[in-house]
Amino acid sequence: MFPITTREFIFAIFNGILIGIANLIPGVSGGTFALVLGLYDRLILATTSIDTSTIKISIAFLLSPHKRESRVNFAEELRRIDAFFLGSVFLGVMIAVVLGAKFMQFALANHPSITLALFIGLIIPSLSVPWKMVENRKFSTLIWMIPGIVLAILPVFFIADKAGSDNPIIGFVTGAIAISAMVLPGVSGSYIMLVLGEYQVVLAKLSNILDPSSILFLGAFAIGCLAGLLAFTRLIRYLLEHHKSTTMSFLIGLILGSFFILWPFKDFSAGQTVTGRSGEVKRDIQIATAKNIIPEQASDIAWVLGSIAIGLMLGIGLNYVEALKGENYKDKHPHHPNHPSDSRKS
Repeated sequence: MFPITTREFIFAIFNGILIGIANLIPGVSGGTFALVLGLYDRLILATTSIDTSTIKISIAFLLSPHKRESRVNFAEELRRIDAFFLGSVFLGVMIAVVLGAKFMQFALANHPSITLALFIGLIIPSLSVPWKMVENRKFSTLIWMIPGIVLAILPVFFIADKAGSDNPIIGFVTGAIAISAMVLPGVSGSYIMLVLGEYQVVLAKLSNILDPSSILFLGAFAIGCLAGLLAFTRLIRYLLEHHKSTTMSFLIGLILGSFFILWPFKDFSAGQTVTGRSGEVKRDIQIATAKNIIPEQASDIAWVLGSIAIGLMLGIGLNYVEALKGENYKDKHPHHPNHPSDSRKS
């Protein structure tokens, strides 16, 4: 069984918390922080390692936990799929979602500009992490940042004004596309559902989840999410293994494009008003769809610059901590199958 030290466990949970917080930021996905934390390729490799053999070995262990062979096979399988790492990160994500959701809602509702500025400052210095992964820094490689920037910004101009269809087939397609977007840094799954006009449909179905039509639609949506996740993560893994520098350039472009969504000066009243399951206005959607504006008051600029400065300091400190963690991991597990250095560079 692949060992995990207390220090590695704490770092993984901490990283998971940051990724979970990113999921609470309007217009940004958890993939953003996974990338700037240097975890993106390892998460993709670990996720795509889960296959039918994992299911078979797990079932065999559950049916015969007393047999030594089933225990050994199960332990080896956990090591192969990097289960301890995945579990620790997932635990951190859950902690952030459960404990941070209320705080993030309060911050976005009462201090949206300062909150968005803080995350801009946090992300900027952390971009050095994926930048270091771009080993081939030729023009033909770096040019791939441009389509990444465009892909992150483009959905802003295509937000649907009306709700979409509740056809289960549309639900399946929506789930597959939305989960694929969530895997990409700088792209929010909920944002893509807004573009497709399905965000309100999904909320409505969740609000009336026991209705047969809701069960059918949400079931198709969930299957679409699973199919999209399995297919898209494998595509990303292939690209990371065979065209890593080009892929990383594109992913960096996605994050740079997300700064357009995080721009702290907005006409918040012009954002799309979407109500949640309990009837409250979803502030994150309102902010993500609000129009960017130029600030008029010097005091507004001062507060935002101060918040960015705090974020920059936090980001620099985070880089230092992550560097220590990275060196510790490489020294202890240089031959682990999901070690990031195993990916072939291009």
